[in-house]
This record gives sequence, structure tokens and C-alpha cells, in this order.
Amino acid sequence: MSIICAQETGLTAEEYIACVGQSALGPTRPLGNTERVQAMLDNSNLVVTARDDSGRLVGLFRGMTDWNWICYCADMAVVETSQGQGIGSIMMDKAAEILGPGCTITLLALPGAEGFYKAIGLTQTSAAFYRDRTHRT
Repeated sequence: MSIICAQETGLTAEEYIACVGQSALGPTRPLGNTERVQAMLDNSNLVVTARDDSGRLVGLFRGMTDWNWICYCADMAVVETSQGQGIGSIMMDKAAEILGPGCTITLLALPGAEGFYKAIGLTQTSAAFYRDRTHRT
């Protein structure tokens, strides 16, 4: 099976939900809210997809970037049945190619996924912080 990896615009919430729902990322995303997922996609300015020979979405990289300094990878997912084929690495390389050499990709890994990101060349840091969605001031 060959994989076609490309920047894509117009990814639908339904495709996103089908792909992410078959990955470890699924339980951490609002997959039951199609409108919210579509808004997430509409407000992302870099989506890289991996599709199999039949055109089925088997992986995605969703990021927000300024195109010059940083790209925050909000989602990196590969459907479980397609894992182990290098698809995540290919998508990360494609995103880096599109962004160019002056732009760094950063992300927060799910617990347990750190080894994957180390294996594809990302540097781990312990200085990540986030404000929980439930925190209100």
C-alpha cells in the first residue's frame, strides 16, 4: 500500500472524526461535536494528511503557524491499523518541508507517545505549561 502525504485544505469534520477516532488521540478530542471539530479545522492554517491508495484518510497533522518562527502541532494521529508504517514520520517531514527551515514544530505528546516523537527526531523538554480549559479567571 502506498501513502500519499500532502497539505490539504477543506478537510471535513467527518473525515477528521473517522481518522482520529481510530487513534489514541480520539478520547482526548471532542469527536461527538461535529460543529466544534469543523471549527477546529477551519481555524487551523496547516493540515497535512496521509491517504492510502483508495483515498481513505489514515493520518493527519493539524497545526497553527505564523510561517516564520513556530508551528504548534495540535493533532498528530494515525489510525491504529496503519501504525508502524512510518506515516507519522512522513507527515512530520512533510509539515517541516512546507514550513521551511526557519520554522520550528512544537507539540504536547500524549503520555506514552514520547518515545515515538524521540524516534522521529524531536527533542523532549520538561518546560511545557498549559492552562486547562476549565480554568477561568
